[in-house]
Amino acid sequence: MKVSVEKLPTSEAVLEVDVTWQEMEKASDKAYRKLVQQVDIQGFRKGKAPRSLLERRLGKEYMYNEGLEELISEAYRRALKEHDLTPVTQPKLDIPPFEIGQPYHFSVTIPIIAPVVLGDYRSLHFDREEVEVTSEEVEQDIESQRNNLNTWQSVERPANYNDRVTMDLKFTAEGQTISDLKDNPFELTNERYGVYAGMDEHIVGMQVGESKSFSTTIPNDYSNEKLAGKHGEYQVTLHKVEEKQLPPLDDAWVEKITNGKYQTLEDLRNSVSDRILEDKKRRAREELQEKVVDAVVEQSQMVLHPLLIEEEIENALHRMSHLLQRQHLSLEQYLMIKKQTLEQYKESARPEVERSLKQQLVLSEVGRQEHIEVTAEEVNNLFQLYAQLDQQLPRTDEQRRALEISYRREKTISRLVELTAGPDPDAESEALTQEEAEETAVANAQAAAIAGETEQTPPAVVEQGSESGRTQNESIES
Repeated sequence: MKVSVEKLPTSEAVLEVDVTWQEMEKASDKAYRKLVQQVDIQGFRKGKAPRSLLERRLGKEYMYNEGLEELISEAYRRALKEHDLTPVTQPKLDIPPFEIGQPYHFSVTIPIIAPVVLGDYRSLHFDREEVEVTSEEVEQDIESQRNNLNTWQSVERPANYNDRVTMDLKFTAEGQTISDLKDNPFELTNERYGVYAGMDEHIVGMQVGESKSFSTTIPNDYSNEKLAGKHGEYQVTLHKVEEKQLPPLDDAWVEKITNGKYQTLEDLRNSVSDRILEDKKRRAREELQEKVVDAVVEQSQMVLHPLLIEEEIENALHRMSHLLQRQHLSLEQYLMIKKQTLEQYKESARPEVERSLKQQLVLSEVGRQEHIEVTAEEVNNLFQLYAQLDQQLPRTDEQRRALEISYRREKTISRLVELTAGPDPDAESEALTQEEAEETAVANAQAAAIAGETEQTPPAVVEQGSESGRTQNESIES
């Protein structure tokens, strides 16, 4: 059997297969030996009926077609292996009728993940951002903690911004009652959004026991289009004005809120400064990683088959449905809130899906060229990290593969950053970098676990030429 393979610029591979009649006869004999074990022929034990009787029962062409199917599967498997092809979906077959005694030709068109041609990513250079923490940032953080632990004290004075007021409120618009509240608390602010926008300025200056009527204009971007931009009428009666009381900023307060972990205000300031610094460093690392990966993708060449994009859009839709279920929402309800049709949502997801696919394919190829590997011990460490997060993952081959792919991707990103921006000066050791990569891999894999992706073999797109990808797409044999 002669098989030639042509890779097209459309991210497809075309197999042209020539079969001699002798090969067709041999394949039909193999089909006969298989079928004779399955078909009962009167007067013969199963498996012992002559071919002529089986052909009379099933038809001569049926026997040859069964053999032909085996030849197609053999050509398909050989091409995938010898030419390192990763199919996106089932192939398209062009199988003309055959003539008894004549050689035969057929073709197979396979949508594939086309090889990625990387640019000179080692020539890229990025500077690491130097981060620092200001005293103002520390004080703002501590002040935020104080505000979260405030109390309210009744006062006998007119209401002002930042006070909490308790009042009866009736709000109507277009002859419709929007709100009819009794003894409802509001914290007055000059940055209120939504349907009550513009209300606070009319409450400021009111005294306890005072009633007032006024009107506002509902914002044009209000979610209810029938009310957006309309005039609203208020009737309010003020019952209570309370002033925010912040705890004293001293050592006793520090010891109380930290359960004795810190004894002085200076200790708290140092701790807050360290935390803010670590947060800034983490964000800077993430931003650098994104810049590096985007730059490597930008200089790479690849073609995404339309079927691959459509399949990943469906996967994204599947993940979204699972996330919505956790919030007790259906996809239909979500689309109604977004005022989108299903097709509009798919189209809005397309750019990010294509970006994600390109990143995955590029990182897979970089990992191959940089010889990035993940050991069984590293995967076991990931399982242990999940266990520490109270998430006991099933230790199946599919789950191991999902974690391996995720972790290999993170190690590849770390390698790219090191090549283009130099070693991380804050990494005390290689073990620290590995720990960060493991934690990132867990965070990424968690999203897959939520969507149920880790319950099945990861899609072949993640690792070009992977054995899992070939196995998943060999269902042509059945």
